[in-house]
Amino acid sequence: MIGRTIVVTGAGSGIGQAVTDLCLATGARVAGIDLDVEGVPARDAGNFIAVAADVADENSVRAAVAEIVENFADVDALVNCAGIGGYTGDVTETSPESWRRVLDVNLTGAYLVSREVLPVMRRGSSGAVVHVSSQYGMVGGAGFPAYCAAKAGLIGLTRAMAVDHAPDGIRVNCVCPGPTDTPMLARSGRDETGGREAERVRERNLFGTPAPARKVAEVIGFLLGPGSASMTGAVVPVDGGWTAG
Repeated sequence: MIGRTIVVTGAGSGIGQAVTDLCLATGARVAGIDLDVEGVPARDAGNFIAVAADVADENSVRAAVAEIVENFADVDALVNCAGIGGYTGDVTETSPESWRRVLDVNLTGAYLVSREVLPVMRRGSSGAVVHVSSQYGMVGGAGFPAYCAAKAGLIGLTRAMAVDHAPDGIRVNCVCPGPTDTPMLARSGRDETGGREAERVRERNLFGTPAPARKVAEVIGFLLGPGSASMTGAVVPVDGGWTAG
């Protein structure tokens, strides 16, 4: 990835932070977008900038991408990692406010960032986008219909963008991580519904333990690199066999 400029949303923790570390280690420049920009670990200022933005807010995203272009000029790749979890109950228990916020961050956020970044990518006649969905984009889970709907939406968005932007030389793929050792997973097991789902996670993950975030990042790195040059519209489970059985 030497010399490439990569935008990573949700860069302050979890998979987004692991992707940022991987890209910097392989010689890329990284623009890390996060709502809590103060929480983004400091890195080499020559190859990294942290940009504050709420991915669910159109004006905030537009300003963030303008700042990135001002600093790095071009963008070669985008990884949409930003997301929120949380158990909201079944659809009768999920408030409209909770539904909108989960969809806004997890799905609309990927759309808004892509909408601003892709015109910059087009100038280079090539590029790569990776959306981070979830195994819950492929199967159901107890007590969080908004999250499942948003992550399934990312799979549909991936396929639609792959079709639309192949003529631009831009590849669009998606990863579906299963249980991953991140702060969001740690938070999810603290309430009653989360505890019940955590038990189901242990039963379904064939390896028995959550994956390290860096292992998911390595799959994302592959999808950004030349080894995946013939892949677009792919949905890649990184779920410890969750959806295999």
